[in-house]
Amino acid sequence: MTPIKKGIRAIAFILRCSGAATVGYELASALGMHEALWAAMSAVIVSQEHLHETRSSLLGRIFGTLLGIGVTVGVSEVASRLAASTTVQMAVAVGICALIVREFPKLRVAMWTCPIILLTAQPSVPIVLVALHRGSEVFLGAVVGWIFHWGAEVVVDALENRAVSLSRRRASQHMTDRSQGQHRDPHHQAE
Repeated sequence: MTPIKKGIRAIAFILRCSGAATVGYELASALGMHEALWAAMSAVIVSQEHLHETRSSLLGRIFGTLLGIGVTVGVSEVASRLAASTTVQMAVAVGICALIVREFPKLRVAMWTCPIILLTAQPSVPIVLVALHRGSEVFLGAVVGWIFHWGAEVVVDALENRAVSLSRRRASQHMTDRSQGQHRDPHHQAE
């Protein structure tokens, strides 16, 4: 990869991560989501070096979050009947997710989804509603992150193609100039 291409890709990475975090946060806030910071964080977390890696990260983030939501809600429903503390619920939920994640590492986000839900819950709000709110914030941010990466790839590809085209045009012009210079009469002077 040429230094120019590296530079273009570095600038695109910086702008897309910064833009995705900002837009994710602002969009979640505008939609009235209570913990918009999870949208900003998810937008950055899904951003990887290459688009196919970001897509894989997006899918892992979505399915892992769904797993974490399901486990947390299930554990909380059972634990509330047993009057188990939040700490115990978190230990059990994370443990169940860890058991699954050992076999499916791309779902690792499930393990931190459990504490996010349990530690942001308020006693007056049903855990299912808290889980749906946190999940919505995460999904929104993850999708915003992917969209920014996809958009950046479109722009970077266009810039790289333009740079290659310009470089070829310059090389062709240089060759034309050189060949015309070799066929000129050396005794002929420019007027």
